[in-house]
Amino acid sequence: MTFTQTLMSSSREMFPDVVIFSLVPLIPFIIAEQIWPVGKAPRFRDYGMNLLISLSTAYLSLPLGIAAGLWSAQVRHVLPWKPFSFTFHSIGTVPAVGPALEILAMIFVPLVLHDLWFYWSHRLEHRIPVLWAFHRIHHSDERMNTSTWARDHFLQNSWRAFFSIFTLGLIVDLDLAEAGKAALYSNLFLMALSLFYHSAIRVRLPWLDRILVTPQVHRIHHAVDAGYHNKNFSDALPIFDIVFGTYHRPARDEFPGTGLGPEFPAPRSLWAAQFGPVGAVVRMLLPQRRNRRVPASS
Repeated sequence: MTFTQTLMSSSREMFPDVVIFSLVPLIPFIIAEQIWPVGKAPRFRDYGMNLLISLSTAYLSLPLGIAAGLWSAQVRHVLPWKPFSFTFHSIGTVPAVGPALEILAMIFVPLVLHDLWFYWSHRLEHRIPVLWAFHRIHHSDERMNTSTWARDHFLQNSWRAFFSIFTLGLIVDLDLAEAGKAALYSNLFLMALSLFYHSAIRVRLPWLDRILVTPQVHRIHHAVDAGYHNKNFSDALPIFDIVFGTYHRPARDEFPGTGLGPEFPAPRSLWAAQFGPVGAVVRMLLPQRRNRRVPASS
């Protein structure tokens, strides 16, 4: 199957899943945010803009994700090393608890690998101006809520998907059936967790803050106050923030405001959200024209 055929087939197949998984899982979190909000409850127009951004990003970032998988499979054959073979089936043979352990391994082994890569890529996105230009659309949400989890620019998603899929494909040779199951289980868990920790629910979980990312922990990362910047980068497991010195454990009533402040207001249209950052990066990379004074005529 050619690249174009794969792209068209994937686009058709993913449409109902994208719509369903973009809308249905939000409902319980939206209800909770309206009942127990942090500050002012999110408005329905806040949810609407985030959904438009997430749906457009899912499709605009698809081509590079497919290319990563295809190129990784081709490059693997010419590598000077043999990719590490891994199977979850051996874990499932443990008496009594084997099947449960196998599912947990399929969730958390990919999650640990993902989070280690995500932690450093996320830090780069905050440090490198070109990457920040795309990532800041996620941080510009002034009323962070459960739908913010998918408020990502399509080029940011493309680079994240390409790098993770391409590099992991060169290192790990996993059975396709097991890879599919592991991806499904770990992604479902991560999506549910991300919906939760992006939510504007006033909840305190101090017993969980050092094990999994919680709404309070991640709200610190989105805080508009510069004193909180460059904290809590992990996507699921705070252990990487703790080990690398960027962890900030929130106090009991620490629920800072979110957004980027008046210098970078949230975009008000889908066009501004997806293509405004592209224009900003083009202007950033092109050499600045010097102001040339036209000599006065004598």
